[in-house]
Parts: sequence; C-alpha cells; structure tokens
Amino acid sequence: MKIFIQGAGRGIGLAFARHAFALQQGDDWHMFLTARNPEDSDGFKELPPSANITWMAMDYLDPDSITKAGMTVAAHSDQLDRVISVAGVLRDPTVSPEKRIADLDSAAMLYAYQINAMGPVLLAKALWPLIKGEHPAIFASLSARVGSISDNRLGGWYAYRASKAAQNQLLRTMSIELARYNPHACVVTLHPGTVDTALSKPFQAHVPADKLFTAAYSADCLWRVMDGLDASDTGGFFAYDGSPIDY
Repeated sequence: MKIFIQGAGRGIGLAFARHAFALQQGDDWHMFLTARNPEDSDGFKELPPSANITWMAMDYLDPDSITKAGMTVAAHSDQLDRVISVAGVLRDPTVSPEKRIADLDSAAMLYAYQINAMGPVLLAKALWPLIKGEHPAIFASLSARVGSISDNRLGGWYAYRASKAAQNQLLRTMSIELARYNPHACVVTLHPGTVDTALSKPFQAHVPADKLFTAAYSADCLWRVMDGLDASDTGGFFAYDGSPIDY
C-alpha cells in the first residue's frame, strides 16, 4: 500500500502514521510523510526515513512546497492508494475565532482559507497523476462539523466555519472531476471529533470527557471509516463514527 500523510510530524497526523505503520507487512508498501520541518518533528524521530518511509518538507502556506512534494512522490511511485490531509488552523498568532462580525480581519480570514481550504485541494492537484489511475484510491481531508452550513446554529467562528465549508465544497467538486478519470476513487472530508491537540486545547473546558478524543483514538476511528468507503461514497462528508454529515 502506498500512503501519503500530510502533517505527520505531530498530533493526529502522527497518529495516522503510527496506525498505518503498524498495519504494513512485507516490503511492498511505502509511506510518504510531510511536516513543515520534518527533522524537528516527533514523527521524524519516531518513524525515521528508511527504504519504506520518505519524509518531505511541506507547508500549506507555501504552494511551491506542495508542488515539490508531489514531484518527490512521483519519483518513487506511479500511484497512491490513500492520501490523508490533516492540517487545519483555528487559532494561532495570526487568527483567532471571531465571536462577532466586528472581530473580522481580512488578512486572518485569507490565512485561514489558505490553510483550511486551499491547502488540501492544491495537494490533490500536486498528486493528481498518482490518484487518477484506474485503481482504488481514497483522498481524505480532515474537515470539521462546524463547516456544515446547515448545522450552524450558534454563529461565530466566521473564518474557521467559512474556510471549512469552502474545503468541503472544493473537495466535493474535485471528487466529481476525479470520478471521470478514476471510477474507483473516493474523495471525502472527515470530521475527527474534538481531539486533544493544540488546535482544540483552548476550547476543551466544556467538552464532555467522553467526547474529548485522543489523537490515536480518532485516527483509529477514521481509518476504519476509510476502510469502509468505496467509490459510491465519493464527495461525502463523514464523522468519526461513519455517520454522514450534511453540508
């Protein structure tokens, strides 16, 4: 199996890499893993480069790095069986969840859009030759339930909600095009639940204990969801328990 995991340096991306590594047998497999600075990441130390593991520096804020990653993978393999994109930004020094319209900042909104929405679809563009063949392939990008327009009843979090809704739309659109080339492919966005990572840390106070997941648990759940998908599910939006989410 040829697997590409964006953001494998830490958090849920590293949890996916651990899960995938534990499943591999024999020599006919390869994992392509990315981080902004691989050598400085926990993932690189735990799963160092080898004959079956290739690390690449990639940052969704740097489109050229996405293109270069695609070229690196193409030099090693002519197809990918599973692609997982995990990057997302809710709060950091550049952007923070807005509580009211007066909090909106155009630069912060563009920044959130570039990471949450543009990044995954530009990754799909870079990997297009490797997923458009006639082989079963899954391209999964972690979204969020708050990106559902029909589920929005609380308001707030303008940039995050809108960029995740855009992510869902971009991947849905890409799924329709990919189906014309590879009828066995499945493109989905996935909701991982509230995962105990840096992204959710400031917002965990009101999350019930049984709904705050470890990265390993969420990755395991989502891997099982992906295992159960086929081409008929392409363009869908699914939660960690496999239930569909309305856009």
